[in-house]
Amino acid sequence: MSVLLVLVILVFLVVFALLLGGYWEAPEGLRERVKELLGKKNDDPAATFRIWVDASLNDKPELRAWLLSLSEEGFKVLTRRMMAFCADLNIQLSWLVEQHIDVAPELHKAARTIVVDYLEGCCEAMRHQDGIALFNHYHKLVANPHDASYRDFRSRLFTRLISEGLAESLPPYELIMASETQRQALAAKAIRSVAAKDWNVFVPILSEVLAAGSESASAAK
Repeated sequence: MSVLLVLVILVFLVVFALLLGGYWEAPEGLRERVKELLGKKNDDPAATFRIWVDASLNDKPELRAWLLSLSEEGFKVLTRRMMAFCADLNIQLSWLVEQHIDVAPELHKAARTIVVDYLEGCCEAMRHQDGIALFNHYHKLVANPHDASYRDFRSRLFTRLISEGLAESLPPYELIMASETQRQALAAKAIRSVAAKDWNVFVPILSEVLAAGSESASAAK
């Protein structure tokens, strides 16, 4: 079998395979199909979303600046969560980002509001993450006085509040007669009272006691 015949057979097989796959419409059609496939393969929702943020959030300068300051990986994570949130509401983020929904002004406004509100919520959470973390510790201290894992920390904080003149020490008879669980409950009540009176005064003390406890734990290791 000649080399020419082999080449002819190979070309025929390739063309036949293209016909079966539905790709052979015409040379121009095939080129367009390849472009479409390559476009899908290289599609990057995060990159497209970042472009939209840059161009469309000039009316939200602080939010826009925060979003554009995120690392590439951080922005990708945010984009995935944004897409999932939209999908839960039966909305596709691409409708807004790629301007498909512009044809329906009221829906465009609604979709933009939903997306921007979500992003602002994320921004607020990041801005207050340290405060939220401290409140989480505080809540665990006072919500369940029976939690032994916080017993030492609760006692240290209560002692510090007493030394600062913000809480009163337990009466001697309660120190003697009360069980450890009861003493922890009284300490939790006192801590809650100080926090409710002035959170801004309470938080630095909570933070210092927490940091001291972490340093002690690290030193023990």
